[in-house]
Amino acid sequence: MKFILMGVVLIGMAYLGFGLSKFYRKRKRFFEDMVFLCGKLCVDISFSSNSLSAIITASMESFSKEFNSMLKAYLDYLNQNGSELSTESLFGKSTLIKDEEKLLFLNFFKSLGRLDASNQIQEIQNFKDKFCEIKALADEENKKFGSLSLKLMLLLGILVVIILI
Repeated sequence: MKFILMGVVLIGMAYLGFGLSKFYRKRKRFFEDMVFLCGKLCVDISFSSNSLSAIITASMESFSKEFNSMLKAYLDYLNQNGSELSTESLFGKSTLIKDEEKLLFLNFFKSLGRLDASNQIQEIQNFKDKFCEIKALADEENKKFGSLSLKLMLLLGILVVIILI
């Protein structure tokens, strides 16, 4: 019975560590997707005459699940002109993005389609620079805390197992 309890504790701690590690990987991927979307929008606005919703829809298969859900919420907003765009409608109850970052995303999506092509490209480029800074921070957090959380939780699980012995 004691060995089963030790195994459950060790597996539980490893599972918690893996979950924390996965959080940082998802966060990093989310910002990588946003930087990619900004680049794609700049190119497509410059060289094609497609609508904003067509540009976004065409590239949705290359994004992560979390990013796709945000884009789907934005596309719903574009299709329903009477609805209001808010951080809750874009992100729901997601804890992947901080509140300040949610406001930056909201401002980005609210600014799309409001300017002529050359000014819109410049606006997207400015937002892309901000997103690149946040992506660099998310990448750094992933390197620091991603693998560290898994290792620390395993060590904590081993410590608890040793204490139980």
